[in-house]
Amino acid sequence: MHNHEWHLLYTCLATFVICLPFGYLRGGFRKLSFWWFVAIHAPVPLIILIRKFFDIQLSWGLAPFLFGSFFLGQFVGRKIYALKPWRKK
Repeated sequence: MHNHEWHLLYTCLATFVICLPFGYLRGGFRKLSFWWFVAIHAPVPLIILIRKFFDIQLSWGLAPFLFGSFFLGQFVGRKIYALKPWRKK
């Protein structure tokens, strides 16, 4: 793999990991509420900084990977929240 491909992989993994806790938090809020939107959009500036650090420019070819890792992190975080084995009911 070339250097650029490694940077893309690291960026996607970092995006996924950053979005996990925000997806988890989103699970505790009513859908379409203010805090629900905050939980979705709060990691965006950090992800932009990571893209700038690895010099990854958003293009049509990279968008599915970057957006996919963002939404997958949110989705998995929400599913972890839904498991509820350690939370009180």
